[in-house]
Amino acid sequence: MAAEKKEFIVADLIRKELLVGELSIEENAFLQEWLSVSENQEYYQKVINFETLKSKEAFYSGINTNIAFEKIREKINQKDTLVVPLFRYKQLLKYAAVFLVLAGLSAAFIFRNNKENQKQEIVVSSISPKYNNPTLVLADGTVVSLEPKKEKIVSKNGVISNVNKVLVYDAKDLQGTSTGENTLIVPVGGIYAVNLSDGTKVWLNSKSSLRYPVEFSGNKRTVVLEGEAYFEVAKNPHSPFTVKTKSGNVTVLGTHFNISSYIEDQVFAATLAEGKVSVSETANASDKNTVVLKPGQQGRIYHKKQGVEVAEVDPSVYTAWKDGKFYFENEDLKSILTKMSRWYNFNVKFENKSLEQIKFTGIVLKEEPIDRLLDIITKTSNIKYKITQVNQTYEVTLIK
Repeated sequence: MAAEKKEFIVADLIRKELLVGELSIEENAFLQEWLSVSENQEYYQKVINFETLKSKEAFYSGINTNIAFEKIREKINQKDTLVVPLFRYKQLLKYAAVFLVLAGLSAAFIFRNNKENQKQEIVVSSISPKYNNPTLVLADGTVVSLEPKKEKIVSKNGVISNVNKVLVYDAKDLQGTSTGENTLIVPVGGIYAVNLSDGTKVWLNSKSSLRYPVEFSGNKRTVVLEGEAYFEVAKNPHSPFTVKTKSGNVTVLGTHFNISSYIEDQVFAATLAEGKVSVSETANASDKNTVVLKPGQQGRIYHKKQGVEVAEVDPSVYTAWKDGKFYFENEDLKSILTKMSRWYNFNVKFENKSLEQIKFTGIVLKEEPIDRLLDIITKTSNIKYKITQVNQTYEVTLIK
């Protein structure tokens, strides 16, 4: 995505956050990834500062906001960009100052990026993993940055513990009175865990989000996942536990399993480590299209194919990430580099398309710089690599 497009989208999301007070999971994840850069956080704080907006109100009130904002909208509505619904004209007029401050901010971003894009490409030796604080979006819309020092999170639904990268909901504290859903968003370069109110434990991989009820009630337990997570579901024969994703659903009574459902992977994969689970397509969850997995099996749903495919696998390969490891077994380089990019935050380039299909088996700690794994790959394959940096963007190029 071009830098100009991204900045217009960010400005529009901030506008929506200010006016509506709520973003979708996808929108919030997009905004939080942008906010992971400290310089962007400074701009954000200036925008949301009420006194700043108020001081500009007199100047902007005389400008035709509708025309100005429509020019921004033309930029935003280009192909493959995130679409945010327009508000009625009266709302636009009412919040004229907000819109034009954001418009001005977008212009400043574009000027800044165009200037920075003139900088020369730099070759670097490696990329170290950079930890970014995950975000918890409470049921009332409050956004909380999960900093290590923030050990207690107080909400209208009770107190949430936040220690050692684990959120814990105490069922005794909730006492059957909590409503609404919380969303845990883990950005690039992070792993976080949450103990749900029923005792279920969930580990979220980088670039993932989980939406879940503050407290489960009734005869069903349902959560919504985007990205990858490992589940240890507390057993309850009277209340099935269902994980919903855009591509497939998994339903259990109590077991251990991993789900990977990144859109860019073009495949949904549920890997069973213990117990029994049923896997079904989101679009067609009939009994005919539901597959029951046994331990050591993986259910796959491909975006361009119908049905659930089952394969025999080693579950430890697909769950090693939660223990801080990259573990690849006869996996192609395109898939490997895609997974690594979610941790080290870089773009991937293959000078020759045939390099994408080279298979590799290996294991390395995720806390290590990226060149450790790349060196292993190059020593076992007849390929080389180059790491370059332009501004804050890294790119890893594989060369024959």
